[in-house]
Amino acid sequence: MNKLYTVYLFIIMFLFSFNSQAKLNIMTTTTNLKSVVEFIGGNKVHVESICKGTQDPHYLEAKPSYILKAAKADLLVSVGLGLEIGWLPLIIRGARKPQLRPGNEGSFIAGEYIDVLEKPKGGVSRADGDVHPEGNPHFMLDPKNALIIAEKIKDKLKKMDPENSKEYESNFKSFSKKMNAKIKNWKERVKAGKKVITYHKTLTYFFHRFGIKNISILEPKPGIPPSASHILNVMKKAKKEGVKLALVENYFDPTVAKRVARDVKGLKVEIIPVAVGGEPNIRNLFDLYERLISAIEEK
Repeated sequence: MNKLYTVYLFIIMFLFSFNSQAKLNIMTTTTNLKSVVEFIGGNKVHVESICKGTQDPHYLEAKPSYILKAAKADLLVSVGLGLEIGWLPLIIRGARKPQLRPGNEGSFIAGEYIDVLEKPKGGVSRADGDVHPEGNPHFMLDPKNALIIAEKIKDKLKKMDPENSKEYESNFKSFSKKMNAKIKNWKERVKAGKKVITYHKTLTYFFHRFGIKNISILEPKPGIPPSASHILNVMKKAKKEGVKLALVENYFDPTVAKRVARDVKGLKVEIIPVAVGGEPNIRNLFDLYERLISAIEEK
């Protein structure tokens, strides 16, 4: 009898220990969101991103492997603002997990907590290109927005896993302290009013934070390849404004930017990552912001 009781007690203790050590399984749509969740969740979470840092998040496919991973997730963290509209609803539907649907307890939509830039005025049509009716979704490139999302993620994790609330609070405080110190340093290194041209409107929030002027965009409209006449207009503007730097997100073809640089004296083309994992040494958001600042600061 005593042996049976001992075995029973051991099994109960083992199961309790296993459950207490079980990590929250979290899926994010982007690596930038993944980085935030990892900082706040620490060793209490297991995080996977659907989109890789070298992929354009506008144009993913709802692969069966993504659906299988979503089916195992306790929480789905997405950007929102229409960024994932072409593929995320299919993944959620395929996972057959109602709690991951927007508005339910397993859904966290980061865009709901941000002051969104570039909201279109009036109606949007196909003639406008791939414009997001809810505004620009690339808000994670502003480190201040990363702080906002980090705090909201902290609150969400505390609600889902109250046992580890103190750890989530501590992780957020460390993240916040480091990020605020870095922002101060980054602002000191960037000359306000610096002029650049870009391929897409990916860096709007980053430019807004650091006072950088995006003089011209190589895409005439979002998702529309540049025409010869548009390229000529970009060249004229770059010459007139004395632009010395063209930034091209590394999931876009830099050919057009290099063509412009051949005609605009002193214009340098810099191919940049805009997501964690976009280059091998970009392991987290701090690495990403540092890389962008390094590309823009005066050498």
